[in-house]
Amino acid sequence: MSTKILKISIGQSMKMDEFIIQLHTFGFDRVDHLSNFGQFSVSGGLVKIYSAASFNPVAVDFFGDQIDQIYSFNIFTNTKKEKLELLEIADNKIQLDENNVKPGDLVVHIDHGIGIYRGRILKKFGIGFKEFLALEYANGDFLYLPEKVISKLTKYLGVSRKSPRLSRLGSTVWEKTRKKIEESIFALAKELLLVYAKRELITRPKYHIDLQWDKKLKATFKHVETPDQEKTILEIYQDLKLGRPMDRLLIGDVGFGKTEVAVRAAAQVIENGGQVAILAPTTILSRQHFVTITERLKELPIKVAELSRFVKKEDQERIVSELKSGKIDLVVGTHRLIKSDISFKNLGLLIIDEEQRFGVKDKEKLKGLKNDVDILSLSATPIPRTLFISLSGIRQLSVIKTPPKGRKSIETKIERYDAEKIKEYISIELNRGGQTYFLHNDVKTIEARAAEFRRIFSKANIAVGHGQMSEEKLSGVMADFAAKKIDILFCSTIIENGLDIPTANTLIVEDADNFGLSQLYQIRGRIGRGENQAFSYFTYKKNLVGNAYKRLQALAEKTDLGSGFDIAYSDLEIRGGGNILGREQHGNMEELGLILYTKLLNQAVSKLKSNT
Repeated sequence: MSTKILKISIGQSMKMDEFIIQLHTFGFDRVDHLSNFGQFSVSGGLVKIYSAASFNPVAVDFFGDQIDQIYSFNIFTNTKKEKLELLEIADNKIQLDENNVKPGDLVVHIDHGIGIYRGRILKKFGIGFKEFLALEYANGDFLYLPEKVISKLTKYLGVSRKSPRLSRLGSTVWEKTRKKIEESIFALAKELLLVYAKRELITRPKYHIDLQWDKKLKATFKHVETPDQEKTILEIYQDLKLGRPMDRLLIGDVGFGKTEVAVRAAAQVIENGGQVAILAPTTILSRQHFVTITERLKELPIKVAELSRFVKKEDQERIVSELKSGKIDLVVGTHRLIKSDISFKNLGLLIIDEEQRFGVKDKEKLKGLKNDVDILSLSATPIPRTLFISLSGIRQLSVIKTPPKGRKSIETKIERYDAEKIKEYISIELNRGGQTYFLHNDVKTIEARAAEFRRIFSKANIAVGHGQMSEEKLSGVMADFAAKKIDILFCSTIIENGLDIPTANTLIVEDADNFGLSQLYQIRGRIGRGENQAFSYFTYKKNLVGNAYKRLQALAEKTDLGSGFDIAYSDLEIRGGGNILGREQHGNMEELGLILYTKLLNQAVSKLKSNT
């Protein structure tokens, strides 16, 4: 595992702010006074760091934008020990499965229990020093691990808001607790498998994969498939070739190509004589899918229709009739597809987009349309129960984490609302010919806010879009924004599931502390869809405390493309998973942390599957 290293030397030109940002990026915590590994403090032009780079903490003294001195010092007496010419600082974060872990985070060692990760440290080893991962346990005891045994660690992810007790090293309590929970997990795995085994007993004809159709769709795709997309398409084709219904969750960021994967799956099911229904949470998203999918399938003998409030009543009646007779192969729609008058001649595949936006009753109603229907659920940030069931190995899971070629990470700032700064950000976007989303989620005052900015940007085209407008009016506004007739769109969260507009690359969110983490992540996904650098500004007016602070901090940290999976975990960590599987299992998850619990459940499921 290669570790990122920051090298600095005396006389080197470097801004102190840049150095501090790098320390944050490397997982160091800023404190007033150093007391533990993985910390740094700032006083005037002096930055003190407690890392594995030196056996003692190190001070870096700046003179303007130049490094003047580097020296180690005694942490207790604060006296200088040794002058240094060069300093190498290692990235203090570690990667555990899909999760970044930084100093101060809780981790679970399979053999020793819950501790705090304190960062990489140097320990005397023979005649030299060797790097270890430092874990702090109860009573201030430490465990030092070589990085080669990192597989024994998982990040601790709680399912409630209370902090767990640290384990005591040398005690038998952890081992007894873990073994007891493992027995309970094994029993649960049997129960869950029985439920899912009933579905496994349902058979349907094995589908034949038409390689000519696949070749045609591949040739007309405007982009090059990412490795994750190709892998997911193959996984779905394997599912379709089996004689059992598929139930697969596909996780991928907004704009990472989930729709294209769905198109490939839909085409194969239709070629085999089945119909396909695509369920979207909003009329805007439904229309976007309808336009995209119609365009993608135009070279194939497939009839596509849309059912939503955007469609006239008489056309809806005709579409309902043609679905029943089998004249329509693929229908895209909103909750309209769940109405009692809808029936299919031969529904083969149900695709649920943004699954987390639909209630349990909605999904059960859809699944009940036909018990042998294949199900493909798409999500950027799945809800805890969905994520948990998929991670446990009971439900098939695919993840698209590779960004499309040319896509850049979105630069994200969390800051107090400042009207002058907001004007500056919008001016920059207007000057480069781009568009801006301004999210003001109060319908009563949104028009007044838009009017205020019309006075400032008199030459810009400014419009308003929110959920309380008529469907026709909202549709017109969104169409104008997509056609670049609007420069600044003042909007509500209606844009959460919206249009793919490559020229919209600035997002301003007012009162961002009022939103959930997954929702903010989805909203940020509205920008950065093209090759231009995108900028998001999440603003707040009142002092940030508690979970509001944690949500925005997580958003600022998760700027890497394809972070939706990590965001789902962070959301779970901040909000707690709630009672995912009943009181007893909730207690077990609390004891082990959700990730280790899920791993053990996954192992139990695999073991039981291999024995059947």
